[in-house]
Amino acid sequence: MAEEKRVNLKAQKFEAYIQKNNMNFFNKNEVHDEADTVVFQSNIKVEGQTIPMGIITDNTIYTIIRVQVGSQLVKEGNKAKFLDYLNSLNRSYKVFKYVAADDGSIFLDCCLPSTNDSFDPEIVRVVLDVVVDHLNSEYKNIMKEAWE
Repeated sequence: MAEEKRVNLKAQKFEAYIQKNNMNFFNKNEVHDEADTVVFQSNIKVEGQTIPMGIITDNTIYTIIRVQVGSQLVKEGNKAKFLDYLNSLNRSYKVFKYVAADDGSIFLDCCLPSTNDSFDPEIVRVVLDVVVDHLNSEYKNIMKEAWE
């Protein structure tokens, strides 16, 4: 018996939601991979900076909100102290976690599990609002830690 291919209905639901709510600041990027990934890309304004973010949907149970906080922020000279700082932030917040990439870039990731049927675009929007509020209060502290 052939395995049934799962489809990404979350992307369709999110696209309908952003159209209905006139959220015309997202660009839809269909990846055309085996996970049926669709990324809704945009930017967030924080402390006078424009930082990229994306809402990543696919045919798994996960939807990811990913914000690129900064590029090459983790360096040999600040690595231990800065990663300790990020881990302290991670212990303080439930809905998102900071991740350091191999190249020193820092991402803030939110993982929202749901099935296609239970996916709620409003939850994505609420969590995104929480992320923006958090970054508006913490971004300058993160940058300060990165550059010390």
